[in-house]
Amino acid sequence: MKFSASPYRPLHLYTNEMWYFITAPTYQHNCILSTNAHFHLWIQALKKLTREFQLKLKAWVVLPNHYHLLFLPKTGRDIGTFMKRLNGRTSRELNLLDKKQGRSIWYSYWDTCVRDERGFWTHFNYIHYNPIKHGYVREPEEWEFSNYCSYLREGSKGWLTSCREEYPLDEGEDVENRRTEVRVTNGDAG
Repeated sequence: MKFSASPYRPLHLYTNEMWYFITAPTYQHNCILSTNAHFHLWIQALKKLTREFQLKLKAWVVLPNHYHLLFLPKTGRDIGTFMKRLNGRTSRELNLLDKKQGRSIWYSYWDTCVRDERGFWTHFNYIHYNPIKHGYVREPEEWEFSNYCSYLREGSKGWLTSCREEYPLDEGEDVENRRTEVRVTNGDAG
């Protein structure tokens, strides 16, 4: 188990054989990803780095001002390097595309060790329903910048529906706020 801490960033607990839920906001929550080119650039970087780091990526979504991931790293110590590479690469490429060298894109990231099956599937659903929460679409399949549609292409609509029914997000439940409680609990357990 490894801890990463900075007085300016959240505490990160890196452990092996654990699924992680990641949230990364843009700097000052600005809606920087505003074109299809922006989103596709980010998606290509994610796919390339997922292969390079041999992550098991179960769910992801990217929105104009943040993204979420649910993955199992090969080793816990890979998480920090993976996140630096993903945020660094996409920052550089987005700035080149927009001709805005030096602009801050990503602020940081927050991670949660997923502790049980319910937490795993609740985060899975939260990720795919996040575009609805933020008012971009009415159904998850309408948002093309997530892997929800890849499950649909595999013929998994029934499975996705039953997953949503078995592990619903309660009205008003905010998985992101639970993240803080989990992080503190894991940090204290160290």
